[in-house]
Amino acid sequence: MSGKETRQARTTAARLAIRRGEFVQLRRRILSETWAWYACLVVVGALLVVPGRSPRVPTLLTGEIAPADVVVDRDVVLPDSESTEEKRRRASLEVQPIYVYDPNAAASLVEKLERVFQEGRRQPGGDDFDLAQRLGEVGSLVIQPREAAVLRGAGFSDELLGLTREVVQRLYREGIVSDRMELLRSADRGITLRTAGKNEERVELDVYRFIDGGPGLAEVVAQRLAAESAVSRQWRAPLAAMLARAIAPNVVLDRGETLARRLKAGSSVEEVSVHLPRGKVLVRRGDEVNAQTAHLLAALAERSTPTQTFLPLAGAALLLALLGGAWLFYLPRQGTSPEETGVRFGAVVVLSIVVLVLDRGFTFLAGGVAASVMRDPFGHIEIYLPALPHGAGPILAGLMFGLPVGVLFAVAQSVLVALMLGGDVTLAVYALIVGVAAAFASQRLKERYVLARVGALVGALSALAVVGLALWHGRITDGAVLGAQVISGASGGVVAAALASFLLPVLESLTGTITDIRLLELSNPNLPLLKRMSLEAPGTFQHSLAMANFGEAAAEAIGANPLLARVCCYYHDIGKLAKPEYFVENQRAENPHDNLTPWMSALVVSNHVKAGLELARQYKLPEAIRDAISTHHGTKLIRYFYSRAKEKEDPDKGEVQESEFRYPGPKPRSKEMGILMLADAVEAASRTLQDATPGRIQSMIDQMIKNILEDGQLDDCELTLKDLEKIGAAFFWVLTNAFHHRIDYPGFEFNRKHRG
Repeated sequence: MSGKETRQARTTAARLAIRRGEFVQLRRRILSETWAWYACLVVVGALLVVPGRSPRVPTLLTGEIAPADVVVDRDVVLPDSESTEEKRRRASLEVQPIYVYDPNAAASLVEKLERVFQEGRRQPGGDDFDLAQRLGEVGSLVIQPREAAVLRGAGFSDELLGLTREVVQRLYREGIVSDRMELLRSADRGITLRTAGKNEERVELDVYRFIDGGPGLAEVVAQRLAAESAVSRQWRAPLAAMLARAIAPNVVLDRGETLARRLKAGSSVEEVSVHLPRGKVLVRRGDEVNAQTAHLLAALAERSTPTQTFLPLAGAALLLALLGGAWLFYLPRQGTSPEETGVRFGAVVVLSIVVLVLDRGFTFLAGGVAASVMRDPFGHIEIYLPALPHGAGPILAGLMFGLPVGVLFAVAQSVLVALMLGGDVTLAVYALIVGVAAAFASQRLKERYVLARVGALVGALSALAVVGLALWHGRITDGAVLGAQVISGASGGVVAAALASFLLPVLESLTGTITDIRLLELSNPNLPLLKRMSLEAPGTFQHSLAMANFGEAAAEAIGANPLLARVCCYYHDIGKLAKPEYFVENQRAENPHDNLTPWMSALVVSNHVKAGLELARQYKLPEAIRDAISTHHGTKLIRYFYSRAKEKEDPDKGEVQESEFRYPGPKPRSKEMGILMLADAVEAASRTLQDATPGRIQSMIDQMIKNILEDGQLDDCELTLKDLEKIGAAFFWVLTNAFHHRIDYPGFEFNRKHRG
């Protein structure tokens, strides 16, 4: 093949590698658009959390005929204003009326009577009219002439004064009210009697003992005077009229305080709500609308207004914005690069939206099942809510990004699920318990089938959580409901694990994330590709196995992913299966390169990258393995064949171009890929050491790392000089253990030269 054809072939391989690299970078760029994914989380998440606007509910008045069936499209709780007002009215009526008792009323009236009698003794003369006027002015009372005449006829005696005083005091002790009929309305519950001037009050149940201070009071006084023998018959009526007019009620209704207490009692009553389950038929076509149904239809119509649907949407968007901010605050603290943090945030948002879609779908399914079952308790959606796959998201997040992210995802999911299902705190607690349990249970999984055991464990914990919450609420007495919810909870754990097992490969491909489960599966040496390499390219296979020890040790030293580094080492050279005999580690006879030009040899060697990518596509290897294949040489110089070309350089044909002897790239972009390049070079160079002393091993490692660093191959990855120092120390530890010495076997001379 001519140099021109070689350059064309190399250009084609480079173009294919670049296109693949562009696809990978495009996906990473899309995932790393942090603010776009943040907006997607807020907008799409809010639309998923808050149900869409309900169909328009007709407003029908009492007595109208329904033109169509009106069915509740989702669970809703409506305020029952009529029941609330009735309950408040009853609560206010249960408050006892407040009456004020004046203990000084009797003493005040007795004092006035004493002044009247003293004035009458001092000046009893004059006609009845003048005497009545004078006595009234002195005692601040209204006294009629006939009544003054009776007093004068009695001589304003001390005996009569004592009798009137005793009657007045006895009446006041019994209590005199202005309107006894109003008082008797409270006979069934009594009154609250408060003493004027004192902070004392008591409940009085016997309201019949109080005396009516109205028109009938004169008759009561006359009866009391009739019991006194010293009061003649003709004196009773005038004296009773005078005293009845003078006696003011000493038990008075405090209307202001009574009203205030009743208003307070009414306002303390909680609003009565009506729970309408999804699928309930409020009114059927052709039926007459009653008052209660009309009220519920009006409340539903009000709930369907744009204002009532926009406010929950805005609230959900605000809460999702806060959750997104929490992710943006936490993820950079995991020690990843800014680019990787952006990619991880995008992947978390994708996972969040997928989980919300699952929860919304299962909620819809649960509502449909509840609406179709007429038998209690299975006709209520609450029975099926524990079956929601609360553990699927945390399992996926934990497997893809580690336990801390899985736990934080469980916290965020519990908030979103509670919002989706109406803000029930109990559901949030349940989802949090199940999610955290799922995140912990999914750690250190070695095979995918173990997810079935994770589902059983999460299901058992879910059932226990249901029982615990039922005990906390005091609902343990309803065995049928509790049993149904326990079964739902156990089923939810199994369903969550099944969904996680199904979605994991999809999300791995969608986000470019590779989990430890997938890596462990790929590390099985009995897989067809690795088995083929061990048979067709045994030298390359042994090189890959030895190199894996370098990669794993170095990754552990700098905090990278050791499992990813090991598995990438297994597969990085699978492209050599295309022509294994062209690589020195697989050669057992003549070298095919002896019959090729340096340009052709360099093309054959560099072509193993392209062939490896083709095999990776054929065997559906994940993106991380393909990155390892394409970047493990970067754009390094194929030094051996470049030197041979320089030796054969013809000045007439121009100078040999170094670019013709470089790998197509791209360069490593992550710590693990950088480790892979270094481990490949060091392991290959270690094969050339004849006397592997510690000093020579260290010198070789330093030279190889320095050469790769000066060539700019590590410019695009995240390795620091401190990392390179730790990687070199890890390589040294592996090599010194690999080149350990043994004592000689007695009777054997393995080092003796064979003589033919």
